Amino acid sequence: MDVNPPPSTNQTALKGVLIVLALIAAGAFLLARGLNDDSPQTATTAATPTPAATPSGSTQAPENPQAPATNGETTPANPPTTGETSPPPVAPATPPPASAGDGDSSNSTDDDPNALLECRDPSTIQVLVANGTNVQGAATRLTGELNASNYVTLQPANTRDNQIASSSAFYYRAGYEVDARCIAQVAGVSAGPFFVMPDPPPGAIPRDRLGNAFVLVIIGSDALAQRLGG
Repeated sequence: MDVNPPPSTNQTALKGVLIVLALIAAGAFLLARGLNDDSPQTATTAATPTPAATPSGSTQAPENPQAPATNGETTPANPPTTGETSPPPVAPATPPPASAGDGDSSNSTDDDPNALLECRDPSTIQVLVANGTNVQGAATRLTGELNASNYVTLQPANTRDNQIASSSAFYYRAGYEVDARCIAQVAGVSAGPFFVMPDPPPGAIPRDRLGNAFVLVIIGSDALAQRLGG
């Protein structure tokens, strides 16, 4: 019977070296594969920032203190000025003075007696002339002058109770001041004075004697009476 010889020492040592090399190679392969699998996950984790934790009960201040405006525009906190100033207020225009025909003034002796007057048609104005002087026929003569200027003249009268007027005066109903001034120009006494017709009429003239006259002329002891008596 044949007996196999025992393995030599060199062969045993070579097998051991091969086994060790094989183990080293296998470990290196597994280590390399493990590193390749972990790289993408590590990169992804690093690319995602971790938000900072906000303490409970506190409010984070906005980075831009300006309030956002609509339509994507931002309104500045302090808008720039244009350098223009508001114009000063304009004072209201002063209204023109009232015309002489308003009939509101009781005495208009300060007005210009030579002012151009817009007289009504004399044929529509009734006038009564009363004599307040001792000059005989003064009212009759002035009545004739006015009648010649186409005014509608009433029968001349005298003031009652011997009332002597110190100066001539022209009385008019409301709205007929201009006509009283026109009559005064015809009489040559443009300065007046002029008064709103009182009630009762002046000079103790009865209302029925005044009738519908728009203007009453009382001749006084002045230049008008002297002219009419000459």
